[in-house]
Amino acid sequence: MKLRYKFRLILDESLSYGVLGSRCAGLTDLQSVDPNEIDMIIGSLSGPLCAGGGFCAGSKEVVEHQRITSSAYTFSAALPAILAVTASSTIGMVQDGQELVKVLKENVKAMREQLDPRSNWVRCSSVPENPILLLIIKDEHVKARGLTYGDQELLMQEVVDDVSLPVACAATIGYGTEADDS
Repeated sequence: MKLRYKFRLILDESLSYGVLGSRCAGLTDLQSVDPNEIDMIIGSLSGPLCAGGGFCAGSKEVVEHQRITSSAYTFSAALPAILAVTASSTIGMVQDGQELVKVLKENVKAMREQLDPRSNWVRCSSVPENPILLLIIKDEHVKARGLTYGDQELLMQEVVDDVSLPVACAATIGYGTEADDS
């Protein structure tokens, strides 16, 4: 379609670069697509790489166009050096350590097995290879309770709030428990 209608294909790898594919190179790696077939690959390094900044990759013409038209953004805020080092180090760790990638995939599988299908309320809508688990309330609960999208969002936010309480965090790491009081 891209060639027939003369479109540019832009792929956002923000949530896939560093975690998907055998080399953790993103969707192109996972789907065995030649990156040269994609006009522009963009991404943020703040997601799976826990860093900052972003990237734009493509042909010389596409990258040059992006560089010229985005100069106002490029020079408006500098990336802290520590985030650049974090991104570089994380990419190096992933490229050098297939054991790390193997552990990541095992952890994703274990987490998925705990949530889906064992959960009565939520299911994971992400593909099995995706370490980012997108949880949604199961259809039968949505229908039975007549939950709107807003209702579902509020319920999920309550869950996030409950598991984010300082007491829960303190108890998890051993602070503020009865054992500490003795």
